[in-house]
Amino acid sequence: MGWPGVFTRHPARLLRDPRDVRVGGLPEGGSCVAGAPWDWMTSGDPGARHAPRAIIQALWGLAAWSPGLGRALERRPVLVGDVDVVPGDWAETRARLSEAARALRSRCGFSLVVGGDHSITWPLVEGAAGGGSVGILMLDAHYDLRSVESGVTSGSWLWELAGRMRGRLHAAIVGVGEYANPPYLHERAVELGFRVVPSHDLLGGLEPALEAVDWLAGQAADLYYVTVDMDHLQEAYAPGVNSPSPTGLHPRETLEILRHAASRLRPAMADIVEVVPAKDVGGRTVRLAAVVAAW
Repeated sequence: MGWPGVFTRHPARLLRDPRDVRVGGLPEGGSCVAGAPWDWMTSGDPGARHAPRAIIQALWGLAAWSPGLGRALERRPVLVGDVDVVPGDWAETRARLSEAARALRSRCGFSLVVGGDHSITWPLVEGAAGGGSVGILMLDAHYDLRSVESGVTSGSWLWELAGRMRGRLHAAIVGVGEYANPPYLHERAVELGFRVVPSHDLLGGLEPALEAVDWLAGQAADLYYVTVDMDHLQEAYAPGVNSPSPTGLHPRETLEILRHAASRLRPAMADIVEVVPAKDVGGRTVRLAAVVAAW
């Protein structure tokens, strides 16, 4: 004897609007998204390893239309899966991240990797670059140019990458926070020829950030890469990060910078890092990261 039709075997859908298409309901497209659940390099609060699943789930639940961009998404990214990281083993994980970047670069029109702490960017860029020059747009409250005498830190990845690429790396760092870095890091950025835009410089408008993107486009790099550390945003909007920024950027500023970067740089790859779901408040950081991913 069967059950009456008033029962359902799946959670009830309370919104019965067949024309309300969500990202997860779209057919797959040419771009790709992968997770990098690695946070063993952080010197702060762990937990970013749990962000990929949370952000992708939030991304899949977004409506597929943006009035800001004036377009509807027609396809969702191909969900490749998570890079098979090795907990606590940075050397092996780094090699696997580079291999993953090479595979994504060869098979996808555009790829997004969701981390994870910021150390994942170094091997992803190396793997995707293939020996060519790279231009990196980095939205971050920190320079990530540290060198430590002992221990590990995700705040040193850009310093390591610059040393390994030997002049083939150009970078624009946008959103550097107030009272968040020692002064030697700014000096290093200048010596390396990087363009730096502190968050304070954007109080009068976005022109300094947009000009930094234009400068990066003028470097004519073989590969352009965008890395978004969610701690560059104001803590009120992104509390669930490793190092919150009370004076960071407003989300609308971030989205406008990314819109300009998409047009001027046409990046082949991007990542979103440093979201810690356990520290989040009401899921606001995860949802904002999903919007950044869709943008």
